Amino acid sequence: MFGYELYLTSGLYNYIIDSDKNKTYQQHVKENASRLVTSNSGTALISSKLSVRNNKIGELGLSWMGGIYNKFKKDGVIIDNKRRCDVLDINFNTTLPKLNTNITTEWAWVFVQLPNGFNEQFGKKQQAGFIDVVQPILHKKMFGWDNATLNVAIRGEYADWNVARFTSTGKNIADDLWSIMPAISFRPNAETVLRLNYRYRKQRDLIGNPPATTNGFSFGISSYF
Repeated sequence: MFGYELYLTSGLYNYIIDSDKNKTYQQHVKENASRLVTSNSGTALISSKLSVRNNKIGELGLSWMGGIYNKFKKDGVIIDNKRRCDVLDINFNTTLPKLNTNITTEWAWVFVQLPNGFNEQFGKKQQAGFIDVVQPILHKKMFGWDNATLNVAIRGEYADWNVARFTSTGKNIADDLWSIMPAISFRPNAETVLRLNYRYRKQRDLIGNPPATTNGFSFGISSYF
């Protein structure tokens, strides 16, 4: 089976490089509610995906999202150079036969054009990914649901906000983190999951000092209705 998707939506915003994080940080764009009704650049953000699936092997997808994130024109007058943000993503998911182990993994690369004069703490290239493994251990009628499933899971994550080296020293720019997260999840049906996670995370600063360690529990619910 082959699949494809194509979306045109409102564009990105300067918040990619203008936030309290003092680094290139796409997530900050979500805090600007006006993006739902206006476009900062006046151009569309393009999102696309191609996928191929074999029922015995799994599904492989390749995605791309890109567009201009800065305001380069005002009242018809050019006020800045166009600067792009592009994201390339590859993802794969499969279910192992007999064991019914579900594996989902994804890796993304981000490329951002920066204004002249920005210092090295702002990354022009970023990368991140995860792998999530879920193993069913019990499938039967539970708590009134006929086809409920109890799973154990583990998730690994990695993010590097600045894939580069300092020009003055040649040393690697760190600004990265990794985490591992075992979990227990309960699916009362195929469209709903309740998941209890324990996350152990280490994060390094820009110059690669010994990582800060954080850990804790989180609980999440996901459902389609």
